[in-house]
Amino acid sequence: MNNSITVTTKEELKSARDEKFQEIIVTDSLANQLKKTKPIAFMSAITLGIIAAAIAATPFTGGLSAGAGLVGVATLSGLEIATIIIAASIGITLIVAVFKDYEEISYKDGEMVLRRKKK
Repeated sequence: MNNSITVTTKEELKSARDEKFQEIIVTDSLANQLKKTKPIAFMSAITLGIIAAAIAATPFTGGLSAGAGLVGVATLSGLEIATIIIAASIGITLIVAVFKDYEEISYKDGEMVLRRKKK
């Protein structure tokens, strides 16, 4: 079993999780994004489904319909629209999977330390 790895991209984070590293140190903007989207990992399956459906149905062309579609989801979930957009860029599935298997040990701007939960 691998001990520790430092990641800066969502691809590296996914790989580190798949390889079951004991400790993952997330750095740079990904650490801040992961911290901001952490509440999504603990939402109900119904709310997650609604968020995922809204994201899938929202055109990322910059049109007004994008903002209108996410306002309803933000209201329902209690999340800020910016958080939902960040979650879409990281991937809701990855966020949920990371916080299912790992606990946050520490966080400071630009760095989050995650440790694999004991089963």
